[in-house]
Amino acid sequence: GQPAKPSHAYAVKKGATAPLDGLRVLPASDALSIGGQPMAGALIVPTYDNDGALQTLQLIPPEGKKMNLAGCPMAGGRFVVGTIKAGSPLYVCEGIGQAWACWQATGCAAVVCFGWSNIKAVASDLRQAHKTARMVIVPDAGKEQDAQAIAKAIGAAVAHMPQGEAANFDANDLAQRDGKEALAKLLAAAQSFEP
Repeated sequence: GQPAKPSHAYAVKKGATAPLDGLRVLPASDALSIGGQPMAGALIVPTYDNDGALQTLQLIPPEGKKMNLAGCPMAGGRFVVGTIKAGSPLYVCEGIGQAWACWQATGCAAVVCFGWSNIKAVASDLRQAHKTARMVIVPDAGKEQDAQAIAKAIGAAVAHMPQGEAANFDANDLAQRDGKEALAKLLAAAQSFEP
């Protein structure tokens, strides 16, 4: 595939101007399909394990839904947007759209966990590897209780979406609606929990 550019349909949809380092695009002529859905032109997001080895791929076609390679484990997989720096905030998100939004709002690294079911394992791994980072879990609306339980277990913070938002409203939705400054403010106000 070719290196991804901010002109990719999904990057445009999510307002991504963030570095797309490490992301590729499947050629428009590629015949790959997953679950009967054509993947031509899909954004390819690599999924790495805790040791940094490539685990699988997530493909996001210009039209249609995100798909993962069949038969490859997604558990514990992650992809980092930006560079993790000692002592700096580290945002933990479900998808690449939220990670882009957090990085663009703050300039600090954001980790894609490829779904809520992966957040606990990935956040725990990250806490072990980056003891001085201010880890901030950034849940979609409706997942605050789960996020707090994880944060308490590992000593992290939680950045809640504004009260009254619809279920699954996320950091990218907030940045697109209210601007990245509003998201930066919300992330800075994240509530910390001690383990």
